[in-house]
Amino acid sequence: MNVYATAVLISTVAVTTFTQASTAQAQTASGPAPVEAFYCSMQEGKNMKDVAKVTDKFSKWAAKNDPSYSAWLLTLQFGMRDQVPPMIWLGSNPNGTEFGKGLDAWQATGDDLQAELNSVMDCSIGHVLASSVEINVPAGPPGDGVVMFTQCSIDDGSDAMKAIAAHKAFSASMQAMGGKGSSWMFFPMLGGGERDFDYFAVSAFKNWSDYGAAYDMYVGGGGWKKAMEINAGVLSCDQASPTVWDVKLVHQGKAS
Repeated sequence: MNVYATAVLISTVAVTTFTQASTAQAQTASGPAPVEAFYCSMQEGKNMKDVAKVTDKFSKWAAKNDPSYSAWLLTLQFGMRDQVPPMIWLGSNPNGTEFGKGLDAWQATGDDLQAELNSVMDCSIGHVLASSVEINVPAGPPGDGVVMFTQCSIDDGSDAMKAIAAHKAFSASMQAMGGKGSSWMFFPMLGGGERDFDYFAVSAFKNWSDYGAAYDMYVGGGGWKKAMEINAGVLSCDQASPTVWDVKLVHQGKAS
């Protein structure tokens, strides 16, 4: 899925983000994890069954040619369709070296499969890359389920490391209440346009029941108060309403 040739100009903002993300990753257990997103829509006359047939072929290709690559297909459940795409192809390797190898392999052998993908999905809307910082992943690598993206900004006088510590503290408090979500921070790196936030807070759940339980903990169980206490003077996540997506695992990469 990495075939689209993208000319990228790294602006001053991107360089600053790279520095923040690199510093953050250096202080976490896992190393830098590049995450790419293709913004997509369904081709006219196609449906999810058509998409599944092609993504099954992609999974077989990835197992042979890009074994560490994981991919998920996200379809919008809660969000304004004039502001976000109806579908997102999300893919990740454990590090930049593996990501580059996979891109080389795709450009060398993926033309026919790319044509099949293009026949069911138009993913030319946009292609961006982020650096992922793991916050709390108690259930292991994510599969099918639900994912929520929240736009957040680091307060003046704060920094990425303080923001990471705050997210870890809030995640621990939700876990203590029985929450079953996993969480990451995605720092935008390449290919994006102008933005008025610093990173995405990403929360994933195995199903809507777990998401609904977390909703109750946050809204009625005091989670929002805990978040305000932890985030005060460190970060804010009120730039825009979160978007929430249904997730279908396309391919689970092997650990390198």
